[in-house]
Amino acid sequence: MDKSQILNVLAHTLSPDYEVRKSAEAQLEQYERQPGFTAYCLSLCCDEEVAFGQRISASIFVKNRISYYWNLNEEKGIKLAEQEEIKMRLIDALVKTFDQSSIRPQLTMALRHILNRGTWGLDDMIVDFLQIKDNISVIYTALILLYEALRNLRFNQADRTLLDTYVNKTFPLLEGLIGQILPQSDYRSGELLYMIMKIFKYSILASIPQYLFDPAKLSTWISFHLHIIQKPDDQTVLDLEPSDRPLDKRVKARKWAFANLHKYYARYGVPISKNTTPEYISFFNKTYVNEILKVYFSLIEKTTQGYWLDDNSLYHLISFLEKTILSEGWEYLHPHYDTVLRMLLFPSLCQKDLELFEDDPEEYIRRYFDVNRDSKTPDVAAVDVLFVTVHHKFEMLPLFLNLLNEVFNQFNSDPTSLEFALKAEGGLRLLSSISPVLGKEQSPIKDQIDDVINAFVVPQLTSPFEFLRVRSCETISILSHNFTNKAILSKVFEGVYSNFQNNTCLAIQIEAADAMKVLISDPLVVDVVRNDVPAIMSKLLLLSKSFELDMIGEVMEEFVINFSVELEPFAKDLAQNLTDQFTNAATELVELQTAGCNDDSVLDKEYQAVSYIKTLTSMIVYMPKVNLESTLVPLIKFVLDNACVAFLGEALELLECQTLNCKQISPAMWELYKEAVDSFQTFASDYLEYYIPFFENIITYGFKGLNYDSPEVSILQNLLAEIIASPYEYDTAGAFEIMEYMILTTNQFNPLFSTCLAKFLKEEVTDLAMIKVLLASLKADPVLTLRTIEGKNMTVRLFEVWHHNKSSLNNVYTLKLQIYALLSFFQCQEVPMSMDGFIGQLAIKLIQCLQELPGALNRAQSALTGTANTGTNAGTPGADDFDNEYGLYGEEEDDDFKDNPLSECNVYQDFEALFINIARVNEVNFRIMLNALQNSGLIGVLRNVLSYDGQVALGLEQAA
Repeated sequence: MDKSQILNVLAHTLSPDYEVRKSAEAQLEQYERQPGFTAYCLSLCCDEEVAFGQRISASIFVKNRISYYWNLNEEKGIKLAEQEEIKMRLIDALVKTFDQSSIRPQLTMALRHILNRGTWGLDDMIVDFLQIKDNISVIYTALILLYEALRNLRFNQADRTLLDTYVNKTFPLLEGLIGQILPQSDYRSGELLYMIMKIFKYSILASIPQYLFDPAKLSTWISFHLHIIQKPDDQTVLDLEPSDRPLDKRVKARKWAFANLHKYYARYGVPISKNTTPEYISFFNKTYVNEILKVYFSLIEKTTQGYWLDDNSLYHLISFLEKTILSEGWEYLHPHYDTVLRMLLFPSLCQKDLELFEDDPEEYIRRYFDVNRDSKTPDVAAVDVLFVTVHHKFEMLPLFLNLLNEVFNQFNSDPTSLEFALKAEGGLRLLSSISPVLGKEQSPIKDQIDDVINAFVVPQLTSPFEFLRVRSCETISILSHNFTNKAILSKVFEGVYSNFQNNTCLAIQIEAADAMKVLISDPLVVDVVRNDVPAIMSKLLLLSKSFELDMIGEVMEEFVINFSVELEPFAKDLAQNLTDQFTNAATELVELQTAGCNDDSVLDKEYQAVSYIKTLTSMIVYMPKVNLESTLVPLIKFVLDNACVAFLGEALELLECQTLNCKQISPAMWELYKEAVDSFQTFASDYLEYYIPFFENIITYGFKGLNYDSPEVSILQNLLAEIIASPYEYDTAGAFEIMEYMILTTNQFNPLFSTCLAKFLKEEVTDLAMIKVLLASLKADPVLTLRTIEGKNMTVRLFEVWHHNKSSLNNVYTLKLQIYALLSFFQCQEVPMSMDGFIGQLAIKLIQCLQELPGALNRAQSALTGTANTGTNAGTPGADDFDNEYGLYGEEEDDDFKDNPLSECNVYQDFEALFINIARVNEVNFRIMLNALQNSGLIGVLRNVLSYDGQVALGLEQAA
């Protein structure tokens, strides 16, 4: 190979000129077809005679080549004959470039790709390398190889043998290496410790390796971690800027030592762990937790004397403490809790400076107030500890109350002190963290919460320190307290509203808005702000334009819910504004995602855009007199046209609410329906649950009078056929539900019924879903339905499945469905012989369904009004709460709270005519039915129904 020509091509791949770069890449494609070229480029990576830029280009080429073509059965694929040479050259290149941070990562990624695509036993090589103690390049490479091997095996739960082999062979050698480098304080030694800590992380990520089940060996490794944790920072670290220190590998080694102990304890040492045994959990707590805590207590004390720990380490330290609260480790933490609270937890809640607040208020809000951020910071960990403590160790509450009194008494003694003001802000965070238990019956201040707010929070609403105003508004929002003292409520609202209206500080306005969201639930506040609501909404819209936070959208939504009448005159302008803001945010989001951006800014825009749609949805629900369809259509089209999966659920909910509100399908809705079907087939096949409510509304309000040949019906029928027949795991139950509605609305047997039966036989759909389709089919066309199931010898089986699921068919909708299905069945002149012995039982079932219907109607009405128990435990004390908490009244009753194809059907009006008709079409079965009812004692119920004044039941049905 012509080395100079190859180097020239590699150099040109970095050219800023697009044409030069593309030409070089095309030439590389020709070279890579030559056997041995990839291995040759590996030799170039570590050839010191080659220019450094060209070596970087060679390493990038190698990484990409292996990434795309390793084990690929194509012409350009790397052949098996080359692979062994490439592996050896790769190891050699890693050794020679171990200290070159621009080349080594590329080669490491190449190594990772090889491990991901096949077996490469590196254990013996790693052992050999680790025994060459005086060669840092070889030791470093050994750690890279071990790290990547364990990373590759970390989630392989099926067989841990290979991971155990690596650990058993290498950990004894690592122990010797750690002993050598622990006393050293240079950067390279710290980097080696950092790599070893990451190796340990991957060894324990999914389960405990066999090596560490030996108590002596586990003790050795925990001791190593504690030594690294206690190792003082070298002066070269302390000389760095505080923001740069966490980037130093010596600091990272300590961080991962903290993290490993935290994660090990969380996975294998707490009672809720599913990864180990109760005996091991107890052993770990009794043997190690106290020793770890002793070290942590010592460090906590040092931090009060100026000892520096990075935030990541503090996060894992505090998180470790949290895990002890619900485990046997609590006995070791409990005696020291007050000290930990005052020296660590509370200081973590207090800001150290106000630079972020003053320089970047938007980032300040995100950092300290955005609950959607999964921040691994000391203050977040401290809040978690406080929350868990007051919920599970309620007896500790006096400690927190005493500290709160001290903090605010100190601040009141010198309200101009910045130091005390920062502590007061921490006090407000402490109050927010423990607030969920303050009103408990056992709480010593359960009747004094108004006074606590008046003493600790109200003064800060007008504080000269703006950051305190921000935090006090947030505290009001979190406390979400129902005030008994209206004078205090007035002071709170006056302070919050004043901050929202008059202050120019963005953070104050945003948190004041969030506090108002809570306060407007009180009638006193409602009366005060009623006339100002349009102006408030205008300001909220301006805030949402200048700040990407879904919190503002939630506030707007709450105002729409509480002040729909006041906002109705402005509804169309408000909806247009929200739609425009959504489109702008979503457009920016699409552009960011297209550019490959995946940071917090993407998440912020996503949350913000979702909040706009939710507010629009609330407007449709709470302002039914205002038709917002023309405003919403462009928003929905944007989501569907741009395949915005992040907004798909909310957009389809918007469509559902719009069609429900109008109870008819407009031309614009028909167009969006077609686009929705297209979108499902194009990019959203995994999200059928989002589409079901909208499709059901389309069927209920749009399919009446249509048939399967109608274009509107056929596109949905084709979609269902695709879903039900597919071998992939679609939401088959959802497809069955849509089909059930189609059958009932068109009143026609669905040709897909046989496909449904096949799906049912393969146990790919629930019994209940199949039975409801069967019942709908019986109602629509009993002859064809019975002929189909009898032809497959499934008649008796399906009717037995129906019987076994009767407890799930007891709401208004399913009782009606059964009644109409049975009435159709009995009018059928071609009842299969296999059903001859079941006529009497089915007659009894028919009357039992009629008998249960009034109770179901009452339950539905009571659930809507909240006046009575909605479950089967009516009359049982506490049954409401139990049913609601454990979902005993839920999915089965959903059909009673939405329009369905049977909503307008009155069973009592229809029953007499249909029942009497049975005698005309099938006299024999009619007599069997009457005899069965006579023998079962239900004939009286039948007489009552036939003579029943249907107006009462009609009224109940309409109310429900």
